[in-house]
Amino acid sequence: MESSQLTDLQLSELYLWPTTRTFRLNMVLDQSGHSQGVDGTSNTLTSSEDRRILRVIRQPADVVISGAKSIRAEGWFLPPLGRLAVLSRSGNLPWESCPDRSRVHVYPSISALIHSLKEHETHILCEGGLEVAQQLAQQIGFDEIALTRMGRTSDLPLPEALGIGEEVKLCEVLTDTKHNMTFQFWRRAEAQQ
Repeated sequence: MESSQLTDLQLSELYLWPTTRTFRLNMVLDQSGHSQGVDGTSNTLTSSEDRRILRVIRQPADVVISGAKSIRAEGWFLPPLGRLAVLSRSGNLPWESCPDRSRVHVYPSISALIHSLKEHETHILCEGGLEVAQQLAQQIGFDEIALTRMGRTSDLPLPEALGIGEEVKLCEVLTDTKHNMTFQFWRRAEAQQ
């Protein structure tokens, strides 16, 4: 189905967050499995439809996780309601351009970030970079994966680079023919029941 045929409300129902604590990955990948385009950011890989889906997914997020490299390359994109958790060993970030420093928390490691999560923070979204996604996949795993892929790739499995095994199953596929993109939504098998 074409994503453009769905309203924002229909998309929010499709990407509805569970009521239990959920770690979700949202990422765009080119046909070679890279999360950055020729300009060193994801901007050249994305489209207006991809950004619309991202806004729908981000809206209810309690915490959005990003790597410092992504912030330095792409700038600050604070979530609408929740806080931004940035993984950075050095803490060297472009603070002068941050729109609201009180909503940004910096962590030297994933274990420090996980330890900081509050009980009410149940919708945890990872956006920031392939390296961060790989580390999170290894340490805690993802319950859900929203993956934007370049081209008509609805039947492609998850990239091995993410380090995610067969415990997740493909639940939904949307297309954006105008921009030659496919949106896959994966979920842990036990969470589908």
